[in-house]
Amino acid sequence: MTRTTTGAGLVTREPRGEGTGRTLVLERWGTAAPAEIAAAGYERVLVEEPVMAGADLDEDLRLLRFLSGCTSHTLRLDWVLGGLPLVGPRDLHHLVPPARGVGDAVGCVAAWRDAYRYGAYYYRVGPGFVTVKDVRPDGESVHLTIDGESADQFRALAGATSPADLDEAATEALADAVEFGLALRGADTVLVLPFRMRHWPVPYVAA
Repeated sequence: MTRTTTGAGLVTREPRGEGTGRTLVLERWGTAAPAEIAAAGYERVLVEEPVMAGADLDEDLRLLRFLSGCTSHTLRLDWVLGGLPLVGPRDLHHLVPPARGVGDAVGCVAAWRDAYRYGAYYYRVGPGFVTVKDVRPDGESVHLTIDGESADQFRALAGATSPADLDEAATEALADAVEFGLALRGADTVLVLPFRMRHWPVPYVAA
C-alpha cells in the first residue's frame, strides 16, 4: 500500500481493495474539514492518534462538529476515543462512533456503537424552511418544521462556530435551541446538534 504526502500533514493511502474508496490519513482530527475532504473525493478518513476528550467542553464541542460534518458527508471515519466527553450520551449517539475506545472510554464507545443509527437526528434545509427529525431511540420522536425568521436564525446557528458570530436575534434563538436540546453552547463554541442530511436514502426510521 502506497502513502503519498499531500501537504499540511495529510496523507493519501491507496484503496486496499475494490469498493473501499480513497482513504485520507490524518495524524490528528481537525486538521482538515469534512466538507473539503468529501469535495476532494475521499470516502474514508483514518485518524491515527487517539482523540482525547473530557478535558474541555469547547474542545469536545469542536470534536462533535467534526463528527457531525463527517456524518453529514457520509465519510467512513476510523478513529479511537480516549476519555469521556463532557456531554451526555444522547448528544453523541447520532454521530459516527469511534472504532474503539481506550481507558475510561471503552464502555462509552460500546454503548455509542450499539446505539448509532445513521439518520437518527438530522436537519434538512429547504427554500424558506428547515425540517428537523429526531428518532433517537432513547426519547420521543420529534419532527419539526421551522420557517420564516426562525429558519434564518437556525441556519445562522448551524453556520456559527462561536457565540460571537451571532447577532442579537440569533443569540436569543440559541438560548431556546439549547433549552430544547437542539444545540449546545460552551464558553467559546456553539454547536447545532442534529447533522445536516445531504445523502439519501436513509433508513425507514429516519424518513
